[in-house]
Amino acid sequence: MKTISYPYRQNQAAYALLVTMTFLAMMLVVFITMMFFTTSNAKLTQRNNQYNASEAAAEAATETVVSQMTHDYEFGSLSNSGTYYGTSFLPTNNQGSWPIQYTYSNPSNSTSGQIYVSIGAWTASAEPLDSQFTGLYGEEQDVTIAATATPATGTAVPSTVTETLQFASIPLFQFAIFYNVNLEIAAAQTLDIVGPVYSNGGIWSGSDTITFSSTVSAVGLATNEVGDPFCAGYSGSGRSTYTITNQPTSGNDTLTMPVGTNNNPASVEAVVNIPPSSYPSDTSAAYTTNGELYTANAADLFVTNYPSGTNQGWRSTFQVGAPMAVYYQDAANGPNYLAWATNDFYLVSNVTVGKFYATNWVPIYSPAYANGFLATNGFIFTNNITTLRFTNTSGTYVGTNIVWYMGYSFLTNVLFYDWREGWHLGSGPAKVIYATQLDLKAMNVWMTNDAANNNDIYGGSNYNAQCQSSFHKSRPIDSMYIFNAVPLSSTVLPAVRVMNGGMMPANMGSRGFGLATAMQIYVWGDYNVSNSLGSSISENNTVYTEPAALMGDAVTILSDSWLDTNSLALHTGGPSASQTTINAGCMEGIVESNTNNAASEGTSDGYSGGVENFLRTLENWSSVKLWYNGSIVVMFPSQYATNCWQQTGYYYTAPSRSWAFDTNFMIQADLPPLMPQAKGVIRGTWAAQ
Repeated sequence: MKTISYPYRQNQAAYALLVTMTFLAMMLVVFITMMFFTTSNAKLTQRNNQYNASEAAAEAATETVVSQMTHDYEFGSLSNSGTYYGTSFLPTNNQGSWPIQYTYSNPSNSTSGQIYVSIGAWTASAEPLDSQFTGLYGEEQDVTIAATATPATGTAVPSTVTETLQFASIPLFQFAIFYNVNLEIAAAQTLDIVGPVYSNGGIWSGSDTITFSSTVSAVGLATNEVGDPFCAGYSGSGRSTYTITNQPTSGNDTLTMPVGTNNNPASVEAVVNIPPSSYPSDTSAAYTTNGELYTANAADLFVTNYPSGTNQGWRSTFQVGAPMAVYYQDAANGPNYLAWATNDFYLVSNVTVGKFYATNWVPIYSPAYANGFLATNGFIFTNNITTLRFTNTSGTYVGTNIVWYMGYSFLTNVLFYDWREGWHLGSGPAKVIYATQLDLKAMNVWMTNDAANNNDIYGGSNYNAQCQSSFHKSRPIDSMYIFNAVPLSSTVLPAVRVMNGGMMPANMGSRGFGLATAMQIYVWGDYNVSNSLGSSISENNTVYTEPAALMGDAVTILSDSWLDTNSLALHTGGPSASQTTINAGCMEGIVESNTNNAASEGTSDGYSGGVENFLRTLENWSSVKLWYNGSIVVMFPSQYATNCWQQTGYYYTAPSRSWAFDTNFMIQADLPPLMPQAKGVIRGTWAAQ
């Protein structure tokens, strides 16, 4: 047997080993690469996670400051110090449970323990607003906040967040309709509402006769249906028309009211009431920015029929027997901010002998040629002099206690009746209205009177000249607040009535006139329908008007046909009203829908009356037009005129309403004095780096 042998080749074994080693080396490289990639990726992920965490911490810092500044702005205590906000409100006290602690710095200069807060100046004029307030104008203040957050331990991966926002002061008369309570509207007549509509509550539109031609926004739920969700059992005629797509909208931001807390409507009523003890009139606090949010402090003239002004310490410089007083108030006159305006109307008892003298003992009037007329048991005259001195024929002073009344030619106290306020299931009696009456025509005469005596200023034009001085307000007198001290009772209602208001006082020029009171306002006859250039009466056109505002507990319109002597009788079948035009922004309270009203007043539902009854009426207006051009603002529930609305045909019949938004109010210069302004916060940009 032959055996065949094959020689062993060593080079083949070496080759196999080399391949194996190469493969292992490659695998090791791959493994090392994978490990390096994994480690690097983990580090990148960690850094990214840390960056995100730092970004959240930086945002926490900026949002903490935004929250504090928003609170301070809405409550009227915003500081102008960016350093104060940048150092005092960092979230250091809330980090105890955070897994990573942070330090905060100003990204512009790396200052530790302080973030960047820039607070701009308020704009000098109204500017177009952004975001949810697009289409409106307001004065605004720009704010920029930036914070860099850096981990105090571990990987130092900082992040910077920058936010911008605007604080805006928004004139409420820019809205065709603004409600701080639920807004209801179900007009039976055709109404085309041109101008923005806003409610801090909900909105119900329930009539197919209504067309909204602008934005309609609610903080709560906005509904467009037949049934009223705010008044069970009340319904309209159908769905309203919205000419702008995607309207109405719900869930909008709240507009903060100028006074009160949390927009509580009952608290907001303070804007027209006697100021609180923290801002009492005739003190420096009254004339601060926050103090003048109250119309009583902001008005140029303060009128009261309280024997000593009010019980807040206002001076009683007028004589006993003078139940009416007018004060000119001016912050530049401190510490005596309220200057008593001398009476220009006197009622004195008959004097068979004697002469009337002024304080310098120079004869002014005698019964034979006095500038006035003789009345039963009294002598009435107007003369613009100060304290009267009475002497007998021998020149002996006989005192001033024969003065029955010292008042003003443009202010009187009047009495009439209101059936809405005394309805009581139709049985009455009508409530007695004791009103302080303002005659704007007579006031215009007083404002142009420059009479003076003994270098003391008594005529109204002298106060107006002082107001226009650059050392004072640099503008004419343009506003009045009236406080009627008649006690409210179950049978008596204190009120304010304005008459002869067809033309605003000429001395006020283009600034117009603002009237405010805590009580109900009655407007007798046309209001603000003409100026020196022409007339805008009986039309939805305000070319020949001036800026005007009426602000009170409620606003009731009395036509030119109204007679106080007939007011005790129901007017539904009585004398008809005459066509009347009212041109003014109106802010008032309402009696909200409440089914409890149905039981107390015999109604079927307790409906508020809706926007369509915002202006109250008391006469037979059937087929008679009530023209209104202005802005409808409801901020609180009525506190004086609290009886609920009744259907037409009881104490009144409904007018034919020709109502329109006064587009002049979209121009800052045409906004009326004393107008309320809401506070809005507009979010701007947000960026991280």
